[in-house]
Amino acid sequence: MSSYFDLTSELWKWNSPVWLLVFTLAGLYFRFQRGATGKRVAAFTAAMLALTFAYVSPIGVLSDGYLFSAHVIQHLLLLLIVPLFLLLSLSESAMESLFSRPLMNRLGSVIAVPFLGWLSGLGVMWFWHIPSFCNASTVNYSLGIFRDATFLLAGLAFWWPVFSPVKRYHLNPSVAVAYLFSACLACTLLGIYITFTVISVCPAFASPVDRIGILNLLYDQGLTPATDQRLGGLLMWVPPCSLYVTAIMVVLKRWYTDIAYVPAPQSTATPGSLREAHQ
Repeated sequence: MSSYFDLTSELWKWNSPVWLLVFTLAGLYFRFQRGATGKRVAAFTAAMLALTFAYVSPIGVLSDGYLFSAHVIQHLLLLLIVPLFLLLSLSESAMESLFSRPLMNRLGSVIAVPFLGWLSGLGVMWFWHIPSFCNASTVNYSLGIFRDATFLLAGLAFWWPVFSPVKRYHLNPSVAVAYLFSACLACTLLGIYITFTVISVCPAFASPVDRIGILNLLYDQGLTPATDQRLGGLLMWVPPCSLYVTAIMVVLKRWYTDIAYVPAPQSTATPGSLREAHQ
């Protein structure tokens, strides 16, 4: 029994440095987003919970050279979930004021270029799963931090043209649908490749170093390197596409709502002018 609890405690990394980032972001948020609505505060809380879960929970430990599937979950949280909820948490009025400044407006406009956002979001996903880069960033702590930072920043760039708090940066709805649908296709291709390739996408997970004595337990559960990689490929494939499709539905709903509430043009003609027009 004691060994079970020892193993369980080993899988939770309560001393993770991510707490410093979480508390820093929380301090900045409540300093500069005063008056945020309950929904926005809830979105920020969700972002911080996802960020904490990615490192403190067993996902963080298992992604550090044990399970490729845990590695995929962690990076999907960093790339898709945390940035999305961070953007949804930002106050429209505060961000409109910030991005009304010429320099910030120029920056917001550049980030809103769809090709740049798409290439950032999908590019990091493909780049960091090239075997040599995936392996290097898994075994090298500093490179791993850099990799994770690129996931967060690329995620913000990807979601900005769709869910920016500043509405003038939003893509046209039809373009946004194409943007998200093509992202789904790109994730599908990467997921299919990882699922069915015979190549080890990340060699560090093919022969992990058993630092905390759980490798045999994982293998006994059927999580051999080959099975684990196939599971990682499926995770790369299905959940992101489900999220993109959900985002497409949100965009279409927003489009329909905007159309439904467009006020009808009011006639400025006076009764006298109408009589003159008929004469």
